[in-house]
Amino acid sequence: MRTAIAPSAPRASAFEPALLRANRLFESQDLDDTRERISRVMQPHHLRPLGRPEGGRSHMDFLRLGGIGVGTIDFGEAMRVDVEHVEDYHLLMFCLRGSAQARAGERALDVDVQHGMVCAPGARFVADLSADCEQFVLRLDRAMVEAHVGRPIRFDEVLDLRRPALQAWLDQLRLLLTSPALMDAVRRHPLIALEMERLLLQLLLDGQAWDDAPLRAPAPRAAHGASPGCVRRAEVFMQAHADEPLRLGDIAQAAGVPVRTLLEAFRRARDCSPMQYLRDMRLDVAQRRLREPQAGTTVSAVAMDCGFAHLGRFSQSYRARFGESPSDTLRRAG
Repeated sequence: MRTAIAPSAPRASAFEPALLRANRLFESQDLDDTRERISRVMQPHHLRPLGRPEGGRSHMDFLRLGGIGVGTIDFGEAMRVDVEHVEDYHLLMFCLRGSAQARAGERALDVDVQHGMVCAPGARFVADLSADCEQFVLRLDRAMVEAHVGRPIRFDEVLDLRRPALQAWLDQLRLLLTSPALMDAVRRHPLIALEMERLLLQLLLDGQAWDDAPLRAPAPRAAHGASPGCVRRAEVFMQAHADEPLRLGDIAQAAGVPVRTLLEAFRRARDCSPMQYLRDMRLDVAQRRLREPQAGTTVSAVAMDCGFAHLGRFSQSYRARFGESPSDTLRRAG
């Protein structure tokens, strides 16, 4: 890696996380203080100014949303960041402005506003950042990822933000970080926070190459005849906890089987996944509330309370299940 990076040519950033600016974690001109502050929300690491330090003022903006941490970091001068091994999370990084030469594990990568990188849990991360670089960073807790996906995974290190397949993920991330109403709903409603966590992860999985990480042995298959019991246990658990934030791993644990076994059992017995079953269960709750409204009941409030962050998607799912819009149900009840 180079020992110094000249400031890159000015470029307009296509991504501006406006709501992060209201969540400034710190500003500092002291390198040790900067390192300590960042370590509190990321992990211990090494910082070394490149070339002649200009004494720039560093800052970090940061938000924690369930199993996702999102933030920006600007050192105000060219800097080498060295993380000996990324702890129990997947680290995603690209530049809001400026550029970097990075290494994720054994892979060298050029990073800028159109090209990012992903560093796996346990891998070394090193980056030489230009003096004008402001990083956008996400940490996806490994436990959260595995709870949703059902198994360990490893993302491809190259995060090409120009890829059409990643645009839905970028659009959702941009919406979350620019819409005060959506951010407020996510921070106030645990169910909405979990659904946003799941949506962002699913869109990333759809747009970014990944494979099963060779970290654990495959979960054993259930013995023949065990599936109906685990499905019933999962259904009882979901009925009792439908108004709580639930991940796939939570349901499998309550059913007493590995995630893969539960997924296969639901496909055979219910022709759907456990999370689709839970979604339909919550739609049923929403319908009951709309059919028996209290004073002041609104479609948007019911959707939020039942864990649907996006009113349009709620309406589409509701119509597909019940053959009418939620507003029609509420209107007839009135």
